[in-house]
Amino acid sequence: MKYVVLFLGLILVGCTTEPHSPECYQLSRGTHLARLYPYGDHLVLSYVDSRSDGHRLMMADVGQFPLLLDSVEVSRGDNWFVNWADFPSVVPYHRGSDSARFAHWLQYSGRGTYDYDIMVLNQGRRSTVLPAKLHQDTVSAEHGFLSSAQLPGGGLQVSWLDGRYTKSGADAGAGSSKDDHGHGHGGAMTLRTKEVSDSVSMELDHRVCDCCNTATVATDELIMVAYRDRSENEIRDIGYVTKATGDGSWSTPQLVHADNWEISGCPVNGPALGSNAGGEVAVAWFTGAQERPRIQFARYDGAVGRFTAPVVLDDQSPLGRVDLQLDDSGTAFVTGLSVDEKSEEVFLSLWVIAPDDSVAHQKLSPASGARASGFPRIALHSDQLYWARTVVGETAGGQFVEVCRQPTE
Repeated sequence: MKYVVLFLGLILVGCTTEPHSPECYQLSRGTHLARLYPYGDHLVLSYVDSRSDGHRLMMADVGQFPLLLDSVEVSRGDNWFVNWADFPSVVPYHRGSDSARFAHWLQYSGRGTYDYDIMVLNQGRRSTVLPAKLHQDTVSAEHGFLSSAQLPGGGLQVSWLDGRYTKSGADAGAGSSKDDHGHGHGGAMTLRTKEVSDSVSMELDHRVCDCCNTATVATDELIMVAYRDRSENEIRDIGYVTKATGDGSWSTPQLVHADNWEISGCPVNGPALGSNAGGEVAVAWFTGAQERPRIQFARYDGAVGRFTAPVVLDDQSPLGRVDLQLDDSGTAFVTGLSVDEKSEEVFLSLWVIAPDDSVAHQKLSPASGARASGFPRIALHSDQLYWARTVVGETAGGQFVEVCRQPTE
């Protein structure tokens, strides 16, 4: 059904802005874990349909919103690991003159709860392929939290968390030396990346947080991967690595900002990156450092090779789960889950950060802090901001995907 939701208000320091009325569209119950990817005149929605036995990875074009073109099944399985924070994708991209589609999901490889591989379907418009494992190792361990970025010259950069060294004795089955570059690190989760058609992946960081999402962007100048780092002293701040687009080697890991968040377990709250056609890059992230949960934002200064000081978007005990888009003017759109101080109700927030870093805040919709609500995702398309989220049902299997949009101005 299609309906209109009135949002709860927009506040900008120093002025008042008239509210927009978002349009929203609901999918069938049993759907969840949505993502949005712009591609030319199209806006691709991917989601998981868990109404029957097993799971189906679906895609649809929502570029003619509110008309939702017929959903297409990309893959299905009854041995998938489907997780509220680590979930499948369907990404359209170009490689040369060919349009291509990259899909990924997680499939069990062993008996352990977190023993699963990243399975991918990388298909051109004129080719038929079978699903294959993304990574080269043969270890039954956790592999996931994949992110991707269209490369300017064609192709797709993919990054993921790789647990090949987290199992005792795993080095022997970790793949060829050319794939692991001779590294063995005694039990830590690692960060790896590659262009999706390459057979060889590169280790970017040998010790990272186990279950926080990664983020990847690419501009004409650089490729950047952001993730949650993990120090020997259990400081888990946001790290990043870069390389020049095309040739070049990856940088050593650096911190976006030294929040100094010491936490013994993974907070399941990774960063979001955004980039635009002008080559600008920005990051949003959650931290609980100094026992003061907050959502922060910063821009990358390419001239000095580091991020600017963070702008605090929410320090009223937010839940995080951020996403970020950056338009061609340099205006950033950040979403995350906030908590009302008085009512303690959870809602989806939007922060619009102008190029001068002035911030407007909008309550987009009521939300849930339950894990089943997942991570809301956003996209910019045709002067509209789109967001997709999982609305939690009152009974098991009652959840559904909701897609909304409103003008960006």
